[in-house]
Amino acid sequence: MNPNPPDSTRTLVLSALTLASGLALYGCSNSDSGTAPPPGAESFSHAAHFTDNPYVGPNMNVACVGCHAKEVQDLLQTGHWNWSGVATHVTGVTTETHGKVDFINNFCIAIPTNEGRCTQCHVGTGWADSSFDFSDPAHVDCLVCHDTTGTYVKAPTTAGMPVPGLDWQAIASGIGMPRRDNCGKCHYSAGGDDNVKHGDLAVNLNDTTREYDVHMGTDGGDMSCTACHVADDTHGIGGMPYHSVGEGHMKTCTTCHGASPHDEGTLAATIVASHPTLACQVCHIPAIARFRTTKVEWYWEQAGDLGRTPVDVGDGRVDYDAKKGEFVWANDVRPVLRRHDGTWNKMIYGVNDTYSGTPSAADPVVLGEPAAPKDPGAAGATMIYPFKKMVGNQVADTVNQRVMVPHLFGTKGGPNAYWGHYDWDLALQDAAAKLGIPYSGTFGFVDTVMYLGVNHEIAPKEAALGSGGCFDCHGSSGGESILDWSELGRTDPLGG
Repeated sequence: MNPNPPDSTRTLVLSALTLASGLALYGCSNSDSGTAPPPGAESFSHAAHFTDNPYVGPNMNVACVGCHAKEVQDLLQTGHWNWSGVATHVTGVTTETHGKVDFINNFCIAIPTNEGRCTQCHVGTGWADSSFDFSDPAHVDCLVCHDTTGTYVKAPTTAGMPVPGLDWQAIASGIGMPRRDNCGKCHYSAGGDDNVKHGDLAVNLNDTTREYDVHMGTDGGDMSCTACHVADDTHGIGGMPYHSVGEGHMKTCTTCHGASPHDEGTLAATIVASHPTLACQVCHIPAIARFRTTKVEWYWEQAGDLGRTPVDVGDGRVDYDAKKGEFVWANDVRPVLRRHDGTWNKMIYGVNDTYSGTPSAADPVVLGEPAAPKDPGAAGATMIYPFKKMVGNQVADTVNQRVMVPHLFGTKGGPNAYWGHYDWDLALQDAAAKLGIPYSGTFGFVDTVMYLGVNHEIAPKEAALGSGGCFDCHGSSGGESILDWSELGRTDPLGG
């Protein structure tokens, strides 16, 4: 469900671990896989294997690499492992290697000097600082994706190492294909907690109903993530939006539903025919964060007040954290619409991390946005997609006018982590020294904005926008336009 055309010439491969020896994981329990073993493949039971060969953990490669050496080596080349790749879809750097490792965002800001905390969500263990050896297969964490017991857990502050006290024998015996909860352990919690970052990915999707997602609802499609984000035979997973875009096979809406899914003469067919540049997601994701709130504003400038008492704002959320600042949460967030051709503008530290003028809430520094022009005349037939718009402020060198990477966590990135000393100047000195980024010694906070694509929380068709008529999108409500038409470079043609 991204704007890239599907690769219909390749064979659908649901397994991320097809064994070089000819064995496969088809003996594992995974109702989501829906695929029979290829002809000639021998069925294999991990439960039986580990009965005879006790699993010792936590270095899963001791047990896995004997049969899965090719798969482990393949993983080392992927975007999931490197958190970077050839940035084909990022303007200005399309032949360079970039990604999560050097992008700047307005959630937890950046990875460098903070690896030991961020890499709780890495598919490896031990990435604590810049000395991590990405070529060493001993660091690969097979279980984070292939545990089906639901009991394998990584510790939050140990560079991706598992928590102590796990039942390794039970976990090893239950190895199987990735399920929603495997993918969700990292993707639901991006930004630091459930549904913080994306707004359309929350823990409830592990066991939800079609009311919240028709594809993943247990009374709907009950689909696994890999049903759309299909893996290839070199461990690449489809769906990377910025880099490594050739990995795996990403299904789009039309892969399953065809180019004309609506019956002729229906209201839906009329809307589609008269709005040819609207992507399916525009109507079929009327809102995100429908079950669990998402963070929509984050103000780092307010961090550091150790005497401030956080206020419970409901849904298990608070409005403040001394380490991170002040937050605004929201339910039923209407996505912003932008023209999108698959390419992005992204801020990358050390590459394009400076700004001009005086940023403000009305004119913020853009950290990430669709690269297609807003102007409909310039955009032509570029399709329109929904996005979560995230606003806030964050620390910057106000003399050099550079959005800065701060050292927030641990001592690997220097002695002065902000979360240990609450001193922005020292935290910036640490990171600047590690990364070789100039720092004037004068800092402040600048308003920022970034956009994140939304493709989940597909609502039932009866809740799709347009089912209630034109004024689901056009016109005004409470004195304000239903849509922010400025994001599309125009005003409401029906006068909202």
